[in-house]
Amino acid sequence: MPAFNVESCFGADINVGYFDINEILDIMEIKPKVLNSKRVKTLIGLHGRKERVVSIAMRQVAFDVLSSTLDAPFLPYDPYYANDHKLLNSRRERLYDAQERFLFLCMSIATGRSVKSLKKLQPDFNTKELRAKHTKKQSLFRYFRQELNEHTRDYILSYKARMNDEGEGKSPAEAPASEALKLSVEATRNNINASTVQQKHIESKYIPTSFDDETVTAFKLFKDGHILLSAQVELFKRGEQLEILELMKFCRRLIESHTRNNFSLMAIRHIKDASTYLEQHAMGMAVLGIHFAKALKLSNAYMEVICLGALLFDLGRFRLPSAMMSKTTKMTSGEFDLFRKHIQFGEQILQKCEGIPKAVYQMLYDHHEKVDGSGYPEGKQDKEISVYGKIAAIVDAYDAMTSEQPHKPSMGPIKAWRKMRDESGLAFDKELLSVFLKHIGNVPVGSCVALSNGRVGFVLTLNKAFQPSLVRQVYSLTNKSFIEPSDIELNKSANLRTEVVIEKEVDPQSLKLQFIDHIS
Repeated sequence: MPAFNVESCFGADINVGYFDINEILDIMEIKPKVLNSKRVKTLIGLHGRKERVVSIAMRQVAFDVLSSTLDAPFLPYDPYYANDHKLLNSRRERLYDAQERFLFLCMSIATGRSVKSLKKLQPDFNTKELRAKHTKKQSLFRYFRQELNEHTRDYILSYKARMNDEGEGKSPAEAPASEALKLSVEATRNNINASTVQQKHIESKYIPTSFDDETVTAFKLFKDGHILLSAQVELFKRGEQLEILELMKFCRRLIESHTRNNFSLMAIRHIKDASTYLEQHAMGMAVLGIHFAKALKLSNAYMEVICLGALLFDLGRFRLPSAMMSKTTKMTSGEFDLFRKHIQFGEQILQKCEGIPKAVYQMLYDHHEKVDGSGYPEGKQDKEISVYGKIAAIVDAYDAMTSEQPHKPSMGPIKAWRKMRDESGLAFDKELLSVFLKHIGNVPVGSCVALSNGRVGFVLTLNKAFQPSLVRQVYSLTNKSFIEPSDIELNKSANLRTEVVIEKEVDPQSLKLQFIDHIS
């Protein structure tokens, strides 16, 4: 069968009002090759032609067939091209027209929308960035496959779960169903989400553990995470790719720990050594990202991507001068201009890697944008900012405010909670911030508080109403001295007169207290 020829798309009618993969494949003259692939034939044999998974598999195989064409050079973008108002006399003009229609059809295949619908949703959409990818040494094939995976991930996950349910207890004679499933999932192998699809969902099957028991695991996790992130920094400094699969495995370990006892990780997050702030900031944001994703009731697939994004979106800061990042005074205007470039540096790091989910890029690009338009790098406003960018901005700000940094101490969880609340609708999205603040509680884990029994302690856990539950007492206000740490559960006494309650917030630095000294 002859190789695909992009000129088959010249003059094709692509502005139909519906999406039909069969018609698109007919235009491209690759339908027989797609239908004869093992993957598609197996699924058709199992489900018939009308099952959605068959259409998705056809779209996946189509990109496999088109891969060499997609990664070949395209003619430069022509802003004056208009296929409805220009006579296409030269071969170059006809080739440009064919490429234009071809790229629109590829976007249609990736998104599952008709070209007409795409133009309606994005009136300013053009092929400039798509045509430029080859010159930037980026893979257009991987770009479209990632777009396709983004738009079909939820269905593939549900299909896999359905097939697993139907396949339980079946005999070996019924194995083709599992083979078809393997084939349909295999198509996502170039995207990091493939590993998500192939993993068992993290459910409530994880047995809950006590705060102290899970804290032991959480300590090891943060130690392992620091080693892993330090290794990634060395890799990109040598111009090598990040170990995305290893990072994803670490994300799953964090999610598992958070599922067993979320308070342990939320407490360990406060461990910050100013000399290794960036690595610990990344892990702190990953924990907050998991906590936030669960509060938003997102699926595990989205939770993993948000966790990965939180680990990666600030990596560009490692390319800034170390003296600037470790200075204890405020940045000069020139230093701040350089600091802003960490977003550009982060993009350069991610672009060297294969299979980075689109959401990770959105977290990188938008985590310093503010809904009132006062952020950077583009001064985006509200709906112009991606949801993932808004999530990143919230976890970035809260972790930074509650961390010890070279140039400033932690302001404490309670003050950070109030400061972020005051920035609702200005720096942060109102609805998202409301969910985040509710689920960390107005007296969050790590808060230093004075109790009605004359002692000072740190909040370790919250109850179902997101109010402090378990407090570790470490200091006596009466004797003005440290005491042997002991835990007390609030609101447990049946007698209101003897019930211990929180009276006020305390600045731990005024008493020379540090939460990290009392977690383990």
